[in-house]
Amino acid sequence: MTATLIMDEAGQITLSGAVKRAFGVAPGVQFRAEVTKGRLQMVPDESLPEITEGVMENGVLVLPHFGFPVDVAAAVRAERDELAERAARR
Repeated sequence: MTATLIMDEAGQITLSGAVKRAFGVAPGVQFRAEVTKGRLQMVPDESLPEITEGVMENGVLVLPHFGFPVDVAAAVRAERDELAERAARR
């Protein structure tokens, strides 16, 4: 889904009903905003756990368990591939 959003003078962006339904959010939900050059990505906070602590073991950062399986190597490769694809389009 693609939508055009407009920022008001106070710097606020209002999401249309269709965007809110597609995004699955309700009033009061907090978002995490990831900003890179020319891009803003918003993710509801509950879908991405905020990592506030970890332990170094043998030079490796070990993060707490969040109850769902994660293939970190695949996630890193996917992000790297996406960034390379975006760079190639410029």
